Amino acid sequence: MKELKLLIVEDDPEQKKSYERSINAYNLDSNVKINPTFEADKESALKSLENVESSFDAAIVDLKLDENGKADQNYSGNEVLKKIKGNLRFPVFVITGTPQHIDDDLKEESSLFKIRTRGEDDNYLEQLVNIYNTGVTNILGKKGEIEKYLNDIFWKHLSNSVDVWVNDTSRNPLQKEKSLLRYTLLHIQEYLELTEEYNFESYHPAETYITPPVKPNIFTGDIVKENSSNKKFIVLTPSCDLAQQKAKDILLVLIEENTQGIISEKKNIIKKNKARPEVINEAKNTLEKLLQNSYSNKYHFLPKYNSIEGGLINFQKVKSIKRGDFESDFSRIASLNSQFTKDVVARFSYYYSRQGSPDFKTEELKNMLF
Repeated sequence: MKELKLLIVEDDPEQKKSYERSINAYNLDSNVKINPTFEADKESALKSLENVESSFDAAIVDLKLDENGKADQNYSGNEVLKKIKGNLRFPVFVITGTPQHIDDDLKEESSLFKIRTRGEDDNYLEQLVNIYNTGVTNILGKKGEIEKYLNDIFWKHLSNSVDVWVNDTSRNPLQKEKSLLRYTLLHIQEYLELTEEYNFESYHPAETYITPPVKPNIFTGDIVKENSSNKKFIVLTPSCDLAQQKAKDILLVLIEENTQGIISEKKNIIKKNKARPEVINEAKNTLEKLLQNSYSNKYHFLPKYNSIEGGLINFQKVKSIKRGDFESDFSRIASLNSQFTKDVVARFSYYYSRQGSPDFKTEELKNMLF
């Protein structure tokens, strides 16, 4: 049975008993056992987090942690939260009677950081287990898969090649460090692309995008929205021009939504199921080819992910925008994963580099053969 290690920072003995009852009841009918560690004050909580042997999968933290009958006027639970968010990687639920006292720099909630008033949310254990079941802490936690990969890379790969960086006199220490970081990430990517049987993994649609964009300025592969029309485009200006800030114009290609164009047409044929069988089969085959990017070099399919609708990049629908106008008229939504960007750019280049040739009369050629 899998085990979720849960840190609970709570000073109230009665509330601690309530957590224990809830966890015991949950463990009776779950394939994930919750194993709690209780800490009652800031110092013990911080010590537990710093313990190299500790490896938590989630935490529940109260803000007001009274100690030895002395009221916690500083709401020291905030310091525990900052320790977790600054140095560690697991989901945290702030469950407190005083949510108004959370520090300003901790007020932004997300799927992995939630603020709840005590008593308003009874299914917090289920929510934490659901996050745990994604494997996120097993991947990114203190003793997760990435740590294992890093250990393998250090001893199996880097140990045989680090002299290249040691003897490099053309780069300063910061440049060497960044180069080594890219080297390490490249090796992690290689490991992650293989299954345990050393076959190639299938990608999840979420891996297509980086959101929000990491690069500070517009770059090749960015998904952008035209503010006036809400239409989505992909930036395909050559990356060298954008990297050196030389581009005076931004090249955009329209992303047709799945409710329009050929995808919508084929979906309607399949859903209505009133056409002749051969027409329906043809629609299914076309749709499958579109999704696999094997239908036509004119298109490239992008999957839906959260608020990104995806659709078909239509390489025939191209427009150029002055850089100054772009900054005011468009908003960046996401960036394509660089691996997918390379494929899109290659397909776009191929589509416009095709060289047509004159046609011959087929009958004349056949006559020449015979």
